Amino acid sequence: MSRGQHSRSRGKHVAGRGSRLPDHRPRGRHGRRDRREGRGRRLLAATFALAVALFTASAVYAGLTAKATGTEQVSSGTLNLTLSADTNSVGFSNFAGNMAPGDVDNVAVNLNNTGTLASLAGMTLWVGGSPVNALSDGTAAGEGLAVTITQCSVAWSAGGTCGGSTTSILAQTMVSAMNSSGTAVALSNIPALVASTGQVAHLQVSLTLIGTETYTNGMAPNPTVQGLTTTLTYTFTEQQRAATTTNQ
Repeated sequence: MSRGQHSRSRGKHVAGRGSRLPDHRPRGRHGRRDRREGRGRRLLAATFALAVALFTASAVYAGLTAKATGTEQVSSGTLNLTLSADTNSVGFSNFAGNMAPGDVDNVAVNLNNTGTLASLAGMTLWVGGSPVNALSDGTAAGEGLAVTITQCSVAWSAGGTCGGSTTSILAQTMVSAMNSSGTAVALSNIPALVASTGQVAHLQVSLTLIGTETYTNGMAPNPTVQGLTTTLTYTFTEQQRAATTTNQ
């Protein structure tokens, strides 16, 4: 090939390469940043549009309210049980000293409902002794103090008799069998104490000592109910009347 041919050939080659269109696309870090900024602007615009739509919806659906009010006065009742000495008795303030087996100590007391709610018929009773010993805890088998309760339709007389009719409230029960709240016994014959009329239950509480022991050569058996002292606490518990439904 001659030199002239070679020159023409190279000239064609150069001319062909130079005929390409110029490339204006961004290059390097500046191009990536521009693309990120474009996406950020589009996301911001979409978020703003959503916020406007939500605000518009809440403004439309939360604009109406309506209220109605009424008043009703309510008061709660009270249930209150008190224990007091009957008319002709000193009540539980007495002291029964040097009791022997078979002795009976009668105490006349009143149960009063002083609240504004009536009680249910029936109560429970438990009797605790302090200090705890064989008189009240049953450690001397078959021995100890026992309680019997009788109700009179009127106040008991000073001589311990009833001038009206009597009702058995509690048959003779050993204190050791009801010496805690968990072993309280039911007094099923006590009537409902109507608060509106101040109904009172007139009770005679009879306490006796049961014991069958033998001293041997001047020595008492162990355990023994002899030579002991305890203070008894009687706890009567009433329940409110049955619940009612009122329609007004």
